[in-house]
Amino acid sequence: MKKTDFILKNQLIKVDKIFIFSFLMISLLSFDNSYGQFTPNGSNFLWTNKNVGIGINNPSAEAKLEINLGNDYHTKDAGLRITTPTPYPTDGPDDYTNKSIFEIQKDYGGNGLPSTIKTQFIVKDNGNTGIGVASPNSNLHVKGRIQIAGNNSYGGPMLLFGGKLESTEPGQWGIEYIANGTSGLNFWKPFTSNNFGNYFMFLADNGKVSIGLDPNETTTYKGDYKLYVGTGIMTEKVKVALKNTSDWADYVFKTDYNLIPLSEVETFITKNGHLPNVPSAEEVVESGIDVAKMDAKLLEKIEELTLYILQQEKRISLLESQIKL
Repeated sequence: MKKTDFILKNQLIKVDKIFIFSFLMISLLSFDNSYGQFTPNGSNFLWTNKNVGIGINNPSAEAKLEINLGNDYHTKDAGLRITTPTPYPTDGPDDYTNKSIFEIQKDYGGNGLPSTIKTQFIVKDNGNTGIGVASPNSNLHVKGRIQIAGNNSYGGPMLLFGGKLESTEPGQWGIEYIANGTSGLNFWKPFTSNNFGNYFMFLADNGKVSIGLDPNETTTYKGDYKLYVGTGIMTEKVKVALKNTSDWADYVFKTDYNLIPLSEVETFITKNGHLPNVPSAEEVVESGIDVAKMDAKLLEKIEELTLYILQQEKRISLLESQIKL
């Protein structure tokens, strides 16, 4: 064992080291101004004035563990390692390809199963940290899932993005789960960010999505729809599909279509202020319009106008023929 290592191995650790470490911890909690120095197998364990050191003669971290890596800090096997049941592999002092400074391993063998040692947690010397990943390629590399729960001083469980390094500012964007009121995932701008505000986008637990609207307002999720947008949408192209052909207005040209006489249309307009089978302005304000249905309704009126014109054409032709006689 090197001075720069602190290796706990459940199956291989010696009894005297267990005693020493246990005595050290108990003494640390029991006495205020004592001094003890242990040197098992050349490895220096030092405890003085509630300070604990491994490989260091004058530990300054009170009631904490301080490890001096010395000149071996750059080697592959330097650092604090908690492993079981095998020690940290060493490929030589010049091997810099797989250095780690902290690692926790687990043996999944036993009960007749072969020994299978897997890394549970590892911190590499380049700052990459792996959870369930032995060779992390990012600052945080996780195998499986990540779960964030519990409230904090800013609200519910959240992730923050942007901001300056080494700053107390919470960043430029946040994603927060809100459990109160209309529950769901809130995309927001922290108070120190540019254009601070809430509900830039909200993914409600009921599957509805709003952009620029307060999900707690009673008018936000009115109707059986999936997307609600405030202010407006600008796009170069919109395509609306219909479920079947009966939703389109070709039915107007069928022989059994009931074309309302123009005199009845006039009476309806005089009474209601809008065309038959067309929503009023009040209804549009209250419930909005279905783009596909409204396009079909407008086409219905255009096709009805075409039929009215054809009727008028026939009447004109008949009158002209009578005049010629």
